[in-house]
Amino acid sequence: MLSFRTRIFCSVLVAALIASGIAVYYGRSSFEQSQVDTARERLLRETTLAAAIIDKIGPSPTGLRDLAIILRMPQERLSLLDDSGNVLADTAPGAQPVSKLDNHADRPEVRAAMKDGQGFSIRSSGTLGTDMAYASVRINNNYLLRIALPLASLQQEIESRVAVFTRIAIVTLLLSLILAGLLSGALRNSLAQMVSVVEAISLGNFQRRLRRIPGKEFAPLAEAVNRMAENIEDHVRTAAEQTAQLESILETMSDGVLVLGPHGRIRRCNRALAREFPAAASALGAQVVEVIPSPQLQAAVDAAMAPCTAPGQKDVAAVDQAEAQAEGDTLAASEEAAVCRQQRYLQLELSSGQVMSVCISRPTGLEHLGQTGIGAVAVFHDITELMRLERVRRDFVANVSHELRTPLTAIQGYAETLISLDASPECRRFGEIILKHGVSLSRMVDDLLTLARLEGKTGSLDLSPVDPREAVSQAVGMCREALERRKCSVVVDIPETCRVRASLPHLAQVFRNLIENAGRYAPEGSSVRISARESGTDVVIRVVDDGPGIPKADLERVFERFYQVERHRGQATTGLGLAICKHIVERHGGRIRAESPTQDGSTALVFTISSVHGAALS
Repeated sequence: MLSFRTRIFCSVLVAALIASGIAVYYGRSSFEQSQVDTARERLLRETTLAAAIIDKIGPSPTGLRDLAIILRMPQERLSLLDDSGNVLADTAPGAQPVSKLDNHADRPEVRAAMKDGQGFSIRSSGTLGTDMAYASVRINNNYLLRIALPLASLQQEIESRVAVFTRIAIVTLLLSLILAGLLSGALRNSLAQMVSVVEAISLGNFQRRLRRIPGKEFAPLAEAVNRMAENIEDHVRTAAEQTAQLESILETMSDGVLVLGPHGRIRRCNRALAREFPAAASALGAQVVEVIPSPQLQAAVDAAMAPCTAPGQKDVAAVDQAEAQAEGDTLAASEEAAVCRQQRYLQLELSSGQVMSVCISRPTGLEHLGQTGIGAVAVFHDITELMRLERVRRDFVANVSHELRTPLTAIQGYAETLISLDASPECRRFGEIILKHGVSLSRMVDDLLTLARLEGKTGSLDLSPVDPREAVSQAVGMCREALERRKCSVVVDIPETCRVRASLPHLAQVFRNLIENAGRYAPEGSSVRISARESGTDVVIRVVDDGPGIPKADLERVFERFYQVERHRGQATTGLGLAICKHIVERHGGRIRAESPTQDGSTALVFTISSVHGAALS
């Protein structure tokens, strides 16, 4: 590619060449036409004068030669013709005798003279074989005088004038070359400072500025360059400050931080992680499994680095979002989708006995730039002591609950005995109160033992194809007395072909707890509606009641142990039923959530469980 200076030089030169060529061409044409017009007028004037003289002295061949001498026409050819076009005399040197010349009546200038009194033409002479300019004038009604002028002399004059034009054009071209060189050189010198400043900025010298602007045409460009340098300097300063802050934060964090590149390889780690895994500090560019020998962690890193939606399968978050939209909880679904795309959690148990909670996160906000190969950050939080305390708490609850069963059984037995005795009404009333609270405590102890076993995750559940309607039937049988007391009915809308992979006793316990919860808060005489539908590889089951509803702030907390929404739901319970449901559903690989209010204003508890058909397909 030609330089800017060369292009300007060539442009000016080409413009000068074109202008000079046009000037020479049109100048030559205009001058030729002017010379021809001048020669025509002069030749006609001379011919008219010569005709007047011949008319006075009488037309004769001798007189024609004398006339040419008198008028000083050595180059002109004079011809005397009669009114029929025959040549009577001719002064052309070396011409044929007039007796051998053909008739000239067909010549253009002769025809014009016979018709209008005078005529003019430029053509080649058939007699002399040269280009001539002819002028004819009628002398009287009997004769015509014709004078012919060779064009050679006219051409010489034209060429001399054209030579002047050519010299002027050459001088103009030389001046254009000098001007183009000076202009391109001045422009190059003017742009040199701008190029120097821009190169300095590109190399990191952001303090350079354009102080001298080369012409007002470049003023916007110079201002833009200075503004760009200031913006880049501000961005670099801000980035440096943020980097320093990030370094300080990373080095003072108690949690370990592992920064990964686009391909899941280690880029850096902070001091806390280096204390736990010393090899990580010098393993830059290595895979995570080479530093932390955990296939589970490496698999989680690979899953986090891969796109959330793989070809040929649906995104898990997209499925969750579709389900939630169908059931009126789009906000929760969008949050789940964001977690699926950007964050993954796992619990890492090391051979040393340490337990780490690991959060693998990918940066957000860069999707609009098309950056899909960004890295990730893994944060390691040591929860060894927390897990030990959790085991202590769980063991304590299990042991205390187990030890409470014997005295509670004795209290219930003695209370029943007091009621059966023939005692006063007050004693019988006190016995009934003791028995009522003893039964409540026994139920609470049983729930605590069940919850402790589920939280301990000891042993695996016996999963098999189960008809959810059978589990509902067992649950309704266990809750029949409570439902009849509130005159509530259970409406089941589950397809006959629906089958789930579950443990029947545990699934029945989930339905029992959910039906008891719904029947407890549903208005008297209303119905508890249970429905199921397949969604992908799962079955979505809903238990709906028309109770007063759950406040939005409590939707996530109703599955916590001992949590009660007394002021809003109107009754007090042990608060363990929904916690047990949550642990059973999660042990089955499903999810459970509360929706209130739904689209029809009711309250729904929704959980998913694996479908037998979906498991077979997968």
